[in-house]
Amino acid sequence: MKILTGILPILSVVFLLNVFPLASPAQIVADHTVVADFDKIPQSYLNEVKKMWVILAGESHSKGYRIGCQLLENLDPRYQVSIKESGTPEGYTDQHLRFSRATWGDYTNASGWIYNYGEEDWFTNETAVARTKAHLTYCNTHNLAIAAMGFGWCWDMTGNNWPSGTPDPVYQVRWAGRTEYGPEGSRRWGLDAGDFDLTGNSVSMDTYLDATQQYENHCASNGYPTKIFYTTGPVDANENLGENGYQRHIKHQYIRNFVVSSPGRYLFDYDDILCWSDAGERREITWTDYAGVTQTFQAIHADNMLDMDGTYTEDGDHIGQRGALRLAKAFWWMLARMAGWDGETLGVNETDKPCRVTIQPNPVSDYLAVRLDDSVRNGSLVLTDMNGREILNRPLAETGNGIDMRGFSDGMYIVKLIFDDTMQLHKIVKN
Repeated sequence: MKILTGILPILSVVFLLNVFPLASPAQIVADHTVVADFDKIPQSYLNEVKKMWVILAGESHSKGYRIGCQLLENLDPRYQVSIKESGTPEGYTDQHLRFSRATWGDYTNASGWIYNYGEEDWFTNETAVARTKAHLTYCNTHNLAIAAMGFGWCWDMTGNNWPSGTPDPVYQVRWAGRTEYGPEGSRRWGLDAGDFDLTGNSVSMDTYLDATQQYENHCASNGYPTKIFYTTGPVDANENLGENGYQRHIKHQYIRNFVVSSPGRYLFDYDDILCWSDAGERREITWTDYAGVTQTFQAIHADNMLDMDGTYTEDGDHIGQRGALRLAKAFWWMLARMAGWDGETLGVNETDKPCRVTIQPNPVSDYLAVRLDDSVRNGSLVLTDMNGREILNRPLAETGNGIDMRGFSDGMYIVKLIFDDTMQLHKIVKN
């Protein structure tokens, strides 16, 4: 039976870090509210992103992410990116983000590098799920560690099979979409198994969510460093502004509800980012459902269909350069959050009290110097990793402390300093 879940507001969820004890991380959502924050990413976390290989597996719409990242680099050389569209992926480097849609195999190929990935390769059938897991294993065990991976939707929620059949009794809309190589073929699809009676299709949005969750679990159980992220899909095309657009809107909200239902998930909200302009305007449209209720929902803002010069040339991603650039800014923000950035403007070494301690260098490779001013006499220094495990706990020296970081793995650590009535938490990056 279908259960109506509440439509949650579109929020950027702030990651709250409590080291003692370490709380479960909240969801991290990259939506329109974070686009303008891309230039707040501290240099240390830009450097961490440049160590990543990130895969956005998809078809034509996924090109918008890659076009956007190249545009961002062109505007600001701090956001260096290397994009491959064919061949063997580039090996590890710390000079630029490596970004592609490369996968080892797909639904029709058990091996070989593939640069085109549709719904039939990600979630519509058991072979797709098995092959994607095999891809994650192959890369992470062949010196091609994947930092993050997600699925870039095409017109899968709306295309080929237009709204028809009986309206959904809860949402008062007819379902649409395509499911290539699904058990019943490519048919319209809804939200859950209960929609089979309406669509004749056992594939639903729950199928996508379950497959993506399986990839999360596969990486976690095997100790792979790969973070799997969820995505919403396109909002372009004029034929999708009525009933088709509304049923797609419901599907997007369903994804959002799933992501915020459990901690530690990541969502890249492609839909929401493109429905807002750089000036902070949201485009809204309406459609009257089968119960006679006027439904208001968002659609792509006209500005995001334009190139930088105010015209539009189709370059394969079906949106304008302005929209692609917005995607890239939010994408770098999300990757920096995955690298450990807390999303705040100052980044590392934040404190709400006057700093009587100097910690440097940050990032650190060898020795971390902790220098105290003359007023600090007593206290303790604690070093923990990001899982809250205590690595070091010792009294503060009168003239200073040094920590030998050479034997520690790369990543983020917390230096906790307790003296007088003050406690300071300093985030440091080991590389």
